[in-house]
Amino acid sequence: GYSIGRIQPDDLAREHLAGARAAGLDVGVYFYAQAISPEEAAEEARWCLDFLGSESLDLPVVYDWEKVHNENSRSLEMDRRTLTDCAKTFLETIEMAGYNAMVYFNPHQSRNLYYLEELKQYDFWLASYTDRMDFPYKVDMWQYTQEGKVPGVTGNVDINLWLAE
Repeated sequence: GYSIGRIQPDDLAREHLAGARAAGLDVGVYFYAQAISPEEAAEEARWCLDFLGSESLDLPVVYDWEKVHNENSRSLEMDRRTLTDCAKTFLETIEMAGYNAMVYFNPHQSRNLYYLEELKQYDFWLASYTDRMDFPYKVDMWQYTQEGKVPGVTGNVDINLWLAE
């Protein structure tokens, strides 16, 4: 809902969760957020929690906010303070419900769109397509390529390393 702010569920999310569990994988979820205020971020978190119901997760619930560069995008003018407050609201709401919370970002977002110091109590998932990890904060998951190959999947996929202890 980058243009109107309506939450758009992934129709295959439950099927993917069940399939991953059936394959013996640990599961978590991410929420592709488009909130432009803390109030909207709280609404997104509540929607995510309603979707999860009593679902138990092995991995965190991830806040994935990405600026949409489209003339109809509501987030074009998003500022650093508001985005950080949105992330904090979403992550706090998720953790209060008993789930682990994580924030996903790339180096540009970490330098220009978030006050990471205010979010460091949460797990970090960094998308940085480099040969080695070079980041000033503790990172729990590293997305090191978007050109990975996985048997049974057509096309490129993101590949991540779970670095948490």
